Amino acid sequence: MKRPRRRHTGATRTKLKILFRILFVVIAAAVITALSILLGTHLKNKAASAESVLDETEAYFPEGGGREERTLPSGVKALLHDPELKICAADLDIATVSEDDLMDRIISLPAFYNAVSVRVSRGGSLLYVSPAVAELTRQAVPNGSAGGDGINVTLSEINDIATVASKRGYRVSLIYGSTPEALGGDGSALALSVDTAVIGELASLYPNEILIDGLIPEEGTLDFNTLSAMIEYLAALRSVSGDVSLGVILPSRVFLDTTTAAQIVNLYEYVDLLAVGIPTDSSAGEEGVYASVGSECYSIRGNFASYNLRAVVTADSSAAARGAYRALVDMGVGNVQFTAYVADMSSKQEESSSKVETEEPPIDDRTNENAMTKDKYDTMPEQTEEPETETETEEATEAEPWGAGN
Repeated sequence: MKRPRRRHTGATRTKLKILFRILFVVIAAAVITALSILLGTHLKNKAASAESVLDETEAYFPEGGGREERTLPSGVKALLHDPELKICAADLDIATVSEDDLMDRIISLPAFYNAVSVRVSRGGSLLYVSPAVAELTRQAVPNGSAGGDGINVTLSEINDIATVASKRGYRVSLIYGSTPEALGGDGSALALSVDTAVIGELASLYPNEILIDGLIPEEGTLDFNTLSAMIEYLAALRSVSGDVSLGVILPSRVFLDTTTAAQIVNLYEYVDLLAVGIPTDSSAGEEGVYASVGSECYSIRGNFASYNLRAVVTADSSAAARGAYRALVDMGVGNVQFTAYVADMSSKQEESSSKVETEEPPIDDRTNENAMTKDKYDTMPEQTEEPETETETEEATEAEPWGAGN
């Protein structure tokens, strides 16, 4: 016999709805509680991991440690070598420009720039009065030091420049020119002491980075002995630089030398950034600089991507700066820093960009002495007894060698 279907009354439906709501709230509370526990556990593990990395970072480059103890802590490399970092810096040379003019330049920088750099030393000679060096040499700190054109520069003025630039949203890069003697030789202990004192002093101004230049001369190279000395040198600077990034500027010939590949890979692990120094000849004009920089950098173009290599361009004229920048941009290099102030860089670049979009970076006409050239071919003895026809001889004489006019 079929049982009659039970119909829920209005009161029953209300009770069921309330029951379902209570059940939903209980289940939701349980899920939220479980997720909170999982999230708390995850954050706790992340904090423990971060604390571990921080402890490793504080022990980074310990004094007297062996090389195996100075390897880059796990997880730090990606933070230090930011592949998205793009810098176009206007260098403010404190040796030749007054502080008021420097401030005016910072305030009126074109939108083309997003960073400023200040050269504080050149060829091992400081361009400002250093209290740290004065204390090291037990000398009284003068009120000012006559720099270029009789301009007095103090540490507080450099601090003012860095402060104003930071407040306006610019990245601050200080360029310190050291000497090869800091890596070895009779005066290396004194040179290292001075460099360490100055870097610690500059780091107290809280710039974003300090670039060390001049450790390897233009005619020098990065052999394993130099690499070992440079690592020890960087270890000393690390002990006083705090959170300020440290970088090294190397001559382009170091990257062109095929015997230095392993040394560059090792050095890359001990610095926050690598840079290549690119000199320019202003007398060559914009197109001449474009050709020379393009030729030189085309041969090392792979390094720019592999090491996020920064191009530090020495150009003392607007034309040289524009030519160098065009050549680098045409090769896809955007990490560029100038060592001269060029006010009209942005407008000139916009005018010339349309003319060079399809141009290829020029390649240096490097001749292989052992290659078979036309001149060598013409002077070779005849291989057969059949004489050359007059037509063939004339064609061979009139033909131009490959690359003529390029």
